[in-house]
Amino acid sequence: MKAKLLFIATLLFSFSINAQIDFEPHVTVDDTGGTNGANSVFVADLDGDGDLDMISASGNDDKIAWYENTDGQGNFGPQKKISETVLGATSVFAVDIDGDGDIDILVASSLDDTIGWFQNNGQGIFGSRQIISSLADGANSVYATDADADGDMDVFSVSAFDDKIAWYENTNGQGNFGPQQIISTNFDYPLDIVAGDIDGDGDMDILTGSRYNNSRVAWFKNTNGQGNFVEQQSLNTDINYCRSAILADVDGDGDLDIAATSWKIQGHRIIWFENTNGLGNFNNTPNIVGLMGTNARPETLYTSDFDNDGDLDIVTGSFNDGLSWFKNNGSGVFGTIQIIDSEIRDVQTVLSSDIDGNGSFDILIAANRADRIAWYKNTNGLGNFGPANVMAEINGANGAREVISVDLDGDGDKDLLSALTNDDRIAWQENLDGQGTYSELITIASIENPLSIFAGDINGDTFIDVFTLSSASFGKVVWYKNLNGNAIFGTEQIINSEDNPTIVYLFDVDNDGDLDVFSTVGSSQLVWQENIDGLGTFGRKNIIMEGPFVNETLYAEDIDNDGDKDLIAGYYENSDAVAWFENMDGQGNFSTPKIISENIVVLDSVYAADFDNDGDKDVIAVSYGTNEIIWYENADGQGAFVNEHIITSSAEGATDVFAKDLDNDGDIDIICAAARGNEIIYYLNDGTGNFNFQQTLVSNFRSASSVMADDFNNDGKIDILASAYAADEIIWFENRGPLSIEENEKNLFTLYPNPTDGLLNIKSITKIAEITIHNNLGQLLFTSEKTNQVDISTLNEGIYFVKIKDENGQTETKKVVKK
Repeated sequence: MKAKLLFIATLLFSFSINAQIDFEPHVTVDDTGGTNGANSVFVADLDGDGDLDMISASGNDDKIAWYENTDGQGNFGPQKKISETVLGATSVFAVDIDGDGDIDILVASSLDDTIGWFQNNGQGIFGSRQIISSLADGANSVYATDADADGDMDVFSVSAFDDKIAWYENTNGQGNFGPQQIISTNFDYPLDIVAGDIDGDGDMDILTGSRYNNSRVAWFKNTNGQGNFVEQQSLNTDINYCRSAILADVDGDGDLDIAATSWKIQGHRIIWFENTNGLGNFNNTPNIVGLMGTNARPETLYTSDFDNDGDLDIVTGSFNDGLSWFKNNGSGVFGTIQIIDSEIRDVQTVLSSDIDGNGSFDILIAANRADRIAWYKNTNGLGNFGPANVMAEINGANGAREVISVDLDGDGDKDLLSALTNDDRIAWQENLDGQGTYSELITIASIENPLSIFAGDINGDTFIDVFTLSSASFGKVVWYKNLNGNAIFGTEQIINSEDNPTIVYLFDVDNDGDLDVFSTVGSSQLVWQENIDGLGTFGRKNIIMEGPFVNETLYAEDIDNDGDKDLIAGYYENSDAVAWFENMDGQGNFSTPKIISENIVVLDSVYAADFDNDGDKDVIAVSYGTNEIIWYENADGQGAFVNEHIITSSAEGATDVFAKDLDNDGDIDIICAAARGNEIIYYLNDGTGNFNFQQTLVSNFRSASSVMADDFNNDGKIDILASAYAADEIIWFENRGPLSIEENEKNLFTLYPNPTDGLLNIKSITKIAEITIHNNLGQLLFTSEKTNQVDISTLNEGIYFVKIKDENGQTETKKVVKK
């Protein structure tokens, strides 16, 4: 709350003195109709036409959507959005909640701790979310069944952060729910919940599993048939890191057995426990369905008769090794693993149903890191599956870890280069008109888990080449030659092959006129390699430091004013430290680390610039763990750092920092990406190293990951570029100069009060035709039903844009502060 209050105070202050710069956001990648962080998928007939439609929940774009099965044969129409305000949507379930004969939608969302539902009008038109409870801390899964035998659908949930299993009574059968009824708080990070008659007494019991300490699967008996649940049996043998557990008659004896996923160091596996007497007494020694790869990490499973032989087979999705199924011989003995899709990653939900109406069971998935909702056709009814039919996937920057600006095609303007970790690729976007209008992402190369990128002329042909790394178990540092200066790149050229490199950085360390390469090795060595011929042939590794844990932070600057570039880096030994390494002879022989500070908790980024205008280079660092941005004064110009200046302690999860003169006043300002706060923020310098209040560019930028500044539209002003890892977005913010309280010259319309806590009144000299409200990414939030007043009470604190259009077609956009 303190940070939010500071944010509002900052806005009021900036309006009064014109100290804030007016930045206009430009989204470079449009992911309309996509799915970002897909977590859950479900099937049901939403429009009452007799076939199965598909529903999805995705957490990074807070979206619930559905897809119409247009012909009953699995040809789906475009995405239909139900909501984009379900914060961190994790689970979706479809059932008739209000007893009116059509299918409504239940949703769990982890970031607002909410269980809610959307009412269907019978044709797939949904109302606004109706809240069942906001007491599910980290809500992860939702399920519906009749818990109290009164003929309507009650709701169950598990929430990971408070270890809670709970249910909610549908008190009147019409979707009015009673208070949360806690079943258990004794599960460490439960992820899944299902219901079934486990003990054969005619009422609904429940099953769930825990992920972390004392990982186990347990079932809870409905002791009175009225929803009084008591833990009956806990199974923990061979259970480790259980992500999913289900109920199914695995051995064909007429009762419900338990199947579960288990991560094991000696081999990940799918297991099942036999219901030995049909009364819920389970054999604690599991039966092995099948072993997965050492890196597979099974996430989810489901049962269906895929080969039409009358028994239940098992399909599973994993974190790394895709989608697979196991054939059942009818008694719970399973065959070898059969791969359906080896490429798909991070399958969070798998489901089975007859999508195309041909009598065989197809498979549906929600894949988080792949950002995909898809289904796989059972082509012959025997478990031979076709390729993925993709319903929705990210159309943007999937896992945008880092983005930088550089002229790759030699046309004089700044293009964008990005590392897309979840896509396993590096890509660029052309500045099409020199004004900041960017192309779609153009892939340069596919490479596993790229964490860092850099650009520079490595072979002396004046064209800008690209460097990156694969941060994998058997990683590598590589570069790609810009073949003709037009951003056509050659094949991968390996500089070195290492275990888990995390950063690549270039500068001329030995003063011979070409660029040398710096990187980390296994997080324990910091090394550099000489560009020995100036053509991109690299020599042996020169070790700068080894032993402590090397952070993903490198920056080069002449710290001691001797004419060569020194190195600034972060590392962890007994505590987190930021240090500089003196280039002692200008030839790349570095000193031992010279400590700048050890008062940092998780150092994520460093930079160097002259912040106090005394002619030498100071150092700035971010402390992710303490939310601090700190600059250190180079007291003597020789690298003696004595004064620690804390700019802020409210940059939540500060992860990247950059410095540039944003307001063209001759001093260096600071920009920061705050990952936990989901913000891009900046601070203006008064010229002596005193920085003003925090100014927020964007506050819903999920897992903000990198930031830099450059002139993207050639207007002479410094703009800001940023990426967000979880939001899969790349945005640049146009610097339009100082911001005043009234931006428009015409002033046809007046809004008051501004700031407001809810209602905005509008005065106009002409009749108003339309009022629309947009966020600071330019996205339309809603259109006002009234033309003389706007209610924004439901919006979060921050800046919004009210666009007003009169009957003559004249428009003005007003900036409004919601407090």
